[in-house]
Amino acid sequence: MPSLRRFQFQIVVRRVEKPFDKDLQKELNWICESLGFFEPIDKDKTAAGVFKEIVLATEKGTGITSSQLAHQVKMSRGSVINHLNNLLQAGLVIKQGRAYFARSKSMVRTLREVEEEVQRVFDRMEQTAREIDKRFGMEIED
Repeated sequence: MPSLRRFQFQIVVRRVEKPFDKDLQKELNWICESLGFFEPIDKDKTAAGVFKEIVLATEKGTGITSSQLAHQVKMSRGSVINHLNNLLQAGLVIKQGRAYFARSKSMVRTLREVEEEVQRVFDRMEQTAREIDKRFGMEIED
């Protein structure tokens, strides 16, 4: 498994209604949609298919290239690379050499790691906000 390097990331969290039925693909689509991966042009929810293949390859310890992904999900390599860039930017996928890997071997660990990074960002923002409040002479409430 490749090591996770510190990197810039951008993540969007949306409140999306969870599917009622316990269908793997629908639940994966829901997570991807909740994390803002589906663009308006992604009507077939192909981002979730790309992410699913990366997770499966990571579980095998092999990673997967953009060309292999394009073949697996039956998309053009350019479309796959667009999805890969979004997943990289969200911090859910990492790249080592030519291979892409899920951030962790488990969806739960992946989400927890992203949550921890987001929390660190909020902690730094809160500290800065406290300093600003002090400079404005405002009383800081806890």
